[in-house]
Order: sequence, then structure tokens, then C-alpha cells
Amino acid sequence: MAVIYRQEIIQDITFFTSAPKVQFYDKLFINLDLSEFPESTTKTGRNGFSKKALLCAFIVMKCECFSCITDLVDYLNNNLIIAHYCGFNIMKPLPSYWTFDRFIRKLDNNLLKKLMQSQVLKLSEIDVIDTSFIALDSTPVSANAHKITQNHLPKTISPSQTKTVV
Repeated sequence: MAVIYRQEIIQDITFFTSAPKVQFYDKLFINLDLSEFPESTTKTGRNGFSKKALLCAFIVMKCECFSCITDLVDYLNNNLIIAHYCGFNIMKPLPSYWTFDRFIRKLDNNLLKKLMQSQVLKLSEIDVIDTSFIALDSTPVSANAHKITQNHLPKTISPSQTKTVV
């Protein structure tokens, strides 16, 4: 009898994730309007995973402040209730790192802009956010996207300061 009881507890996925976190994602995904987001299907090959579920998983990644996809994959595998709220079938294997990577590389940025715009308008309509005041930040962001090579060195490093490794 004790073995059956333990097995039932292990299969109940709600025990492994805190209730406030589950409620947060439940409410978030219920109120998220993904009607503009296309659910593409292929005519040949496997159906694959839902594009909306993959997008919801990336929302989880941002909410949990994960910096890499491997953290997201581990999190979803350890919190099946949240994977379920994203829209995945938890009775089957969840997407791999490469599935998430391929999805985010092929995702059209304009779709995300439309989604963000519709969410802001929806939140404005129900008075969650106030749009009577708008602030803009015009601070320039500097970045050095070039690799340091012998031919292209920054002004602060001279060729005599670099070491050649043989």
C-alpha cells in the first residue's frame, strides 16, 4: 500500500512547483493574447511542437531571468506543471535545446512587436498601465563588436604589447 501511495505522490506534478509561481504562469498565459501569432504546420514530416508553446517557454525564460536555453530546458523538465501551462504535452518528451534554438533563430521580430503592442493596448484598456505619460531614454549605447586582431587593434593597445603564442 505504501508503494502505491508514493507512486501517486511522485506522479502529481503540482507538488514540485510552488503555488504562487504556478498561479502566476496560469494567469499570465490565460491573459496572453496569442491570436496574432501564427501556428504554422508543415505538410510533410513530423508536426513538431506548438509555436505558441515555444513562445510561452521563452516568456518563462525571461520571467525566471535565465541567461541560456539549457537553463530553460532543465527548468521545464523539473517543473512539468509550468511546461503544461506553456502548452506542451508533458506525457511526451519536451523540446530539446536545438528545438528552442531553431525556433528563436527563425522567429520574426515583427511578430514579437505586434504581440507587445497588443498586450500594451489591452493593459491600457483595463487600466493596468497609464498611457497619459510617455518617457523616452535617448542615452547612446556603445558597443565594440569587432574582434581584436593584429590588423585591427584598438587605439589603447599597440602591436608591441600583444604576445604571439606559437
